[in-house]
Amino acid sequence: MDLFEIVLILAIALIVVGPERLPEVMRTVGKVLRELRLASNTVLHELTEVLEEPAPPAKMSPPTPKSEPPAVQPPAAVPTEKR
Repeated sequence: MDLFEIVLILAIALIVVGPERLPEVMRTVGKVLRELRLASNTVLHELTEVLEEPAPPAKMSPPTPKSEPPAVQPPAAVPTEKR
């Protein structure tokens, strides 16, 4: 945010809330933002832990015997006639 945007937001807040309640409102907004940041950091931390955990080993099934492809017989020799 620019300095101009912050000043504009504070000026609007001052007009809407009034000078008497502005410090109280700003403290409340600060507390809410702090709680939101804490909650988001907690969620990010938990997600990171879950994603970094090693996956449980997959249940291994006994190896199946590999079947060999059927043997290919060479073509039978065809007798040729000699003339």
